[in-house]
Amino acid sequence: MMKNIAQSHSFCGEAPIRDPRTGELFWVDTGKKECWKIDPESEESNRIPTEGCFQALGKRERGGWIAPLDDRLVLCDDNLKIIQDLGNPTKEKPYMLLGDGTSGPDGCYYYTIYHPEELTSKEGAILKVNRDLSVEMVLTDLALPNGIAFSPDDKKLYVTEMFGNCIWQYDFNSENGEFSNKELFAEVPEVDGYPDGLIVDSNGNVLSAHWQGFRITRYQPDGSVDRIIESPVPTATCMAFGGKDLKTLYATTARKGCTDEQLEKYPESGDLFAVEMDIPGIPERIFKG
Repeated sequence: MMKNIAQSHSFCGEAPIRDPRTGELFWVDTGKKECWKIDPESEESNRIPTEGCFQALGKRERGGWIAPLDDRLVLCDDNLKIIQDLGNPTKEKPYMLLGDGTSGPDGCYYYTIYHPEELTSKEGAILKVNRDLSVEMVLTDLALPNGIAFSPDDKKLYVTEMFGNCIWQYDFNSENGEFSNKELFAEVPEVDGYPDGLIVDSNGNVLSAHWQGFRITRYQPDGSVDRIIESPVPTATCMAFGGKDLKTLYATTARKGCTDEQLEKYPESGDLFAVEMDIPGIPERIFKG
């Protein structure tokens, strides 16, 4: 059973990530100018006011963070203070917003963009921030790409197409950064909500949070369902592994999209939850830019 460990009451908690240097867990609220962090040992959590609406976080090798805000990319210090504004690489389409992100096995940072007014629009894409901070588009034709994660053997990329109700997998060549062989990994029935954030564990299983689905699904590498973890609130948004042995699964949740009746029935929506797992995660990869 999932345990409530931080009463953040986030509008849309997202993108939890473990800081490999301190073991602290950070997460964002995509709808507010604030992030949060928690010490897994003491379970003491703290709100961090920010200069914009952070959508995700990636730890930098030289210290600090890279972060997509809703409208631009930034570099931050360890305390999430913006130290460099990288702008919006998709400024020719100013209506596109930035979304989830992750660091890849090649040391680059990958993040999603989507059309906020037309969520089924196939203008969604994935962009790559190279080590020299240049940005390029690497994958296209996605309806609200959201969760994004690389397999533990560095050979595959998994991408949630939220409004396609599915998860795609791509072969990845970490030597030249090329993607190939797009294949359907899993389909999500509408009755189970929309697939949202995803991560992988050390066995190569894919864990996917469900928006308005009351669950987190663990898929085996062949796409078959291995386990359903029940969420105590309607919308789990994303997960991260933490704790000393990386066996604690943390899940962010959202109040966004919940009806008044749901918020009354599930007042813990927007809080951070945790559950112990039988299979550990993998250490967070680092952005080397």
